Amino acid sequence: MGIERVVTDDMVFEVADQLAASGEKVTNRAIWSAIGGGSMTTISQALRRWKESQVLQVAQPVERAPLPAAIIDVLHGAAAQLWDAALAETKSELDQLAQATNARVADAQSERDDTLAELQTTAEELEQTKAERDSALADADDKAQQLAAGANEIARLQAELNAQTLATANATHRAETAEAARAELQARVEQLTSLLTGEQAARHQAETDANALRAVVSKQTAELEAGERRIADIEASAAAHAQATANEITAIRADRQEMREMLKTLVDKISLAPALAEPEAVDQEALEWLSHTSREDVNFKHHLETANAATLRAALKDEGLAKTKRTKIEAMLRKREQEQK
Repeated sequence: MGIERVVTDDMVFEVADQLAASGEKVTNRAIWSAIGGGSMTTISQALRRWKESQVLQVAQPVERAPLPAAIIDVLHGAAAQLWDAALAETKSELDQLAQATNARVADAQSERDDTLAELQTTAEELEQTKAERDSALADADDKAQQLAAGANEIARLQAELNAQTLATANATHRAETAEAARAELQARVEQLTSLLTGEQAARHQAETDANALRAVVSKQTAELEAGERRIADIEASAAAHAQATANEITAIRADRQEMREMLKTLVDKISLAPALAEPEAVDQEALEWLSHTSREDVNFKHHLETANAATLRAALKDEGLAKTKRTKIEAMLRKREQEQK
């Protein structure tokens, strides 16, 4: 910020005299421009003093003084005429001077009002400029904080992306393992189909089940492949969409976990399928115990151990069967089938 120029009355008076002599209007801004800067308030006050010094005070007409007694008689008539004429001329000049002075005073007052209005406007502009500067500084501080927070967020997202990339590689490996399991399931389904040719009705049911299982396996395989494509797309745009990638991979993990559980269920069901063609009779009494007796009851354990495969399969068809009880029945059914093999 530059140093403000010091303005004195002499400087203002000199410039004002020059402007008045050249016929230009004497204003604060004209003097400020001629001086080359300075305080507008100081210039205004000095200009007011200059204008006051220019105002001529109009004196009251001087009363006529009595003539000397020695010449009253001789020059009374002539002197009285000359005196009256001089007074009349003087009064006319004084009236003209008073009018000119009043006009200059009016101009000075108008200039003063204009100056005050200009000063008020300048003060308001300065206040507005100061407010805008403070607002700009506050905005700059906010942006600086936002940039710092953004840098920290980018670093955090990069770390998360690295972790998610590793998790994606692991998920890909698990998907490949799931594909191998699907191939094995397909082979077992085909084997199951060949084993169910003995009994027409049972074979038809087994084929229907196998086809349903194939459809489920095919659907799961398609979903796994879609998941791989989704992972590839996510990896391609991970740098720009780190948070979205994290959410997407989390959803894929949940989907894959659900698919793994479904595949496990399919494996369990397929492992039970070879016995579907067995022409065993269902033990209704044992079925009643397996479906409605508490698994802690000694009778439940007894009937679980003595029930044949057909009874166990019939019990598993009960949709209201508790999960823990279903697990025990499935385990026993697998044991029965292993013994039959």
